[in-house]
Amino acid sequence: AMYDAVKLQLKKEDIGDKYKWEAVYQNIYQVCDFKRFAGGFGYLDGLPVSVTENAVTIKGSLSKYLYENNIRTLTLDHTKEAIKRLGRTLNLPMDKADVMEVEIAENFKMDNPPELYISKLKSLGTSHPNRWDSGTTYFPMKNKTLLRFYDKGKESRQRGKHRHKRESCPLPEGKKENLLRYEMLFKRATIKQVFGRRLKACDLYDKHVFWQFIAEWFGAYEDIGKISDKLFDIPFEQIKTTKDLEDWCICIANTVMNLPNFIKEQLFKNRENPQDIDAQYHKRIQDRMKKALQHFEQQMGQSDLVIELNKKIEDYLTWKFTESPDAYDKN
Repeated sequence: AMYDAVKLQLKKEDIGDKYKWEAVYQNIYQVCDFKRFAGGFGYLDGLPVSVTENAVTIKGSLSKYLYENNIRTLTLDHTKEAIKRLGRTLNLPMDKADVMEVEIAENFKMDNPPELYISKLKSLGTSHPNRWDSGTTYFPMKNKTLLRFYDKGKESRQRGKHRHKRESCPLPEGKKENLLRYEMLFKRATIKQVFGRRLKACDLYDKHVFWQFIAEWFGAYEDIGKISDKLFDIPFEQIKTTKDLEDWCICIANTVMNLPNFIKEQLFKNRENPQDIDAQYHKRIQDRMKKALQHFEQQMGQSDLVIELNKKIEDYLTWKFTESPDAYDKN
């Protein structure tokens, strides 16, 4: 997992008295001047940049800025390099910029077309997948976070056919690969919620900050309810009693959403008239669900597609955490 798209905003007060928006504007490929106030919009090596007398805002993919595509993984060192290069080119202290948005993303080479895996993702809390025409499936969440899954190989091939001249980024040619991309977009409010403070651009290449983002990214994936193929292959002998039937129904509900998590985070935490005894009721319900899920554990096997996707993500994170250039314990 890596940083991809970010939105950075550098305010005039963080730059100092020497800030002259016209000088910054001269350093970018200019597209249009703003009509209502002083400033303009343009591009810097494919990155959209807006310049006004009060702030400079940059929004786009650091990976595309540095590598010309976002298929290669951006390391922390390269994140630092991208931010420093932006600063040098624009002659601005980009390290001081406020982080308004961050996207954490990674591509996974799968054995089958990505659509098959995406079709197994059922729900996330109260959020159900929305499918855009472009083949993107996304889960909008309450706290303005957004999860997206799509066929990256297909997107890259389509983009290669019709790209803007000003962002002419060559994409790696090659055979048709089954590339599944998982992205999680953190808006400013979520960033503050996760870290207890606002982040500056220099925080992005801090290892602890980075790994906190990765933990949130992986945690959100784990919370998605995945459809089980074996769920309805139960013989009558296994649901003869009403208790068996209850257990089976709890297991079916759990494939639609992470049921224990939903009851705890949505229902229990948001109760209208909280009483002390509620905690006991809640524990009983959680125990009951746990027993039901254990009862049909063997029959509730995940589909081979979900098993493969889980393994790819977990193996990748293990490598990332222990051996990659961004490994947690490496200096």
